[in-house]
Amino acid sequence: MSDFEQLKHSWKEQALEGPSEKDFMELKIGTKNMARKQRITNVVLLTTVAVLVFFFFSIGAMDFDHVALAIGSMIAVLVIRVVVEFLSINHLNGLSTIANVGSFNKKLRTYYKNRVWVHLALTPVLLAIYSYAFWTLLPDFKMNLSKGFYTYIVYSSVVLLLFFIFFIGNEVRKELQVLRELKKD
Repeated sequence: MSDFEQLKHSWKEQALEGPSEKDFMELKIGTKNMARKQRITNVVLLTTVAVLVFFFFSIGAMDFDHVALAIGSMIAVLVIRVVVEFLSINHLNGLSTIANVGSFNKKLRTYYKNRVWVHLALTPVLLAIYSYAFWTLLPDFKMNLSKGFYTYIVYSSVVLLLFFIFFIGNEVRKELQVLRELKKD
């Protein structure tokens, strides 16, 4: 049973006067699990930011405008995404676990609508900017790296891009399903 299904089940089963201690605990665990997944995403993104910042300074990117702009854009895109995930975690943590079913459902629906917007609108734009910035670095990589390593970078970046597109599509599909379920209630 997914975190959302546990949350939904807990709220459907509650008595009108309020959730039981068991339902309340299940609800808290479900929201914490969703927030934990978003924190893991932030850790991965922040690790990537740290690697890019290290790379930026280790190659002296400040001396080359186009390299500084490309790597700076990549870092900015990741930082924007981290901020979005942080705000989403705060919204999730702000859901009142003692609200009535209707109020909680409305707030949860708003949360998932925001997540779908993030996945359908913001993330593709950020991914396109990141990809373009990376693409502008390829001539520099080709000039300064061995042919084998350059080929590895090109192919692995295509594989990673396809993986992210598939992953994002899968997340959007899941969250749209959750929204459909919330609208039924």
